Amino acid sequence: MRIRWWVCFLLFLTWLVSYIDRSLMPMALPLIAQEFHLSPTVMGVVISAFFLGYAAMQIPGGMLADKIGARNSITLGVVSWSVFSLLTGTASTLANLIWVRILFGVCEGIHPPAAFKALSEWFPARERSRASGVVMSSNTLGPMIAPILFASLMGAFGWRTAFYLVSIPGFLVAIGVYWFLRNRPSEHPRMIGRELAEIGPGDTGAKTISFSELIRYRGLWQLFFVYVTWDVTWWGFQAWLPSYLLKARGFSLLNTGMLAALPYAAGFLGVLAAAYAADRTGRRKAVLVVILLGDALFMLLTATAATATMAIIFLTATGFFLPSIHGPFWSFLMDLLPSRVMGSASGLINTGGQIAGIGAPIVIGALIQWTGHYYAGFIFMAVSAAVSAVLAALLRVPSPERISLPGPAAAEVSSTGTRG
Repeated sequence: MRIRWWVCFLLFLTWLVSYIDRSLMPMALPLIAQEFHLSPTVMGVVISAFFLGYAAMQIPGGMLADKIGARNSITLGVVSWSVFSLLTGTASTLANLIWVRILFGVCEGIHPPAAFKALSEWFPARERSRASGVVMSSNTLGPMIAPILFASLMGAFGWRTAFYLVSIPGFLVAIGVYWFLRNRPSEHPRMIGRELAEIGPGDTGAKTISFSELIRYRGLWQLFFVYVTWDVTWWGFQAWLPSYLLKARGFSLLNTGMLAALPYAAGFLGVLAAAYAADRTGRRKAVLVVILLGDALFMLLTATAATATMAIIFLTATGFFLPSIHGPFWSFLMDLLPSRVMGSASGLINTGGQIAGIGAPIVIGALIQWTGHYYAGFIFMAVSAAVSAVLAALLRVPSPERISLPGPAAAEVSSTGTRG
């Protein structure tokens, strides 16, 4: 297997550990609330503390990755969030717990921009959708694995020890990253000329671009708003799926846990299928639009499902389409901009996604409270996915050749030479 696909697997592991680590708090929170005597509102604050730190670090984390390279940045992020995962188990007061979770979010926020920068450096345009899809399939496996793993750990050892144990894989993965990953393929000691030719020359020696220059490019903002409107559906779905199954469809707690895993299992297959289709056909925009329209359609069908069985079928179909955006979307960004600014660019876009993650669950909750029905929340998410599809259809991004930066001519993204 090519060295770049081992790099892809290593990045997959970093994302998987990230999602598993961040998923422990929602599972542990009932026990923490009992020990610290927390109200539901304060429990929500504890959960939101992570997103506050995570969102705040996206752009600085991207700039850091562009400055020190993906290898050092990812290693730093994984080690530091593992430290704060461990320290969560030592929290003795509410204030201490909140600060630890904010800093945990800050440290996890270092990772995504650096990971996308590494993908941009290591993969040629024709493989980027597949590589991104493989890496981001971890976003569906994490929510599937975490409840089963954490229920066993907390049942056997308690919530504090669970945080200690969950931090261990992060330290091991960080060692693997520093040992195997390099900032550029040409720097890897096992790289051979044939594979280096397949990857291409990259952006070595290109002119540095400031963040103020970067944000002038219209294509970056087009992708920003596609991602924000999609992320409304992603975070809203994750936040309200268990409550919908319990309260609107009347499933037991045990059955809810089992049924809630179905959309994520379908999503794992959807991510890989969409990524393969995008690279195989070369029509990334078309694949992206189909994914978002499928997301909107099955959200709407879930809202209007007449029976619980039909609701589960539509939810599972929604899960297939919902995370499948990752492969074609992130490869679009990698085609738009050189890898030397991929950290800053992906950090900016991910910031928009976290803003959606903070706001969407609140808006959906308000709609449910106002109407008295969960269908209002699913209709809201369907509309947001449809808006994202329209914005994606309007994308005019050159692919696979990336635009030349900097320069005034590049500020307006070309409307020619666009595939799919």
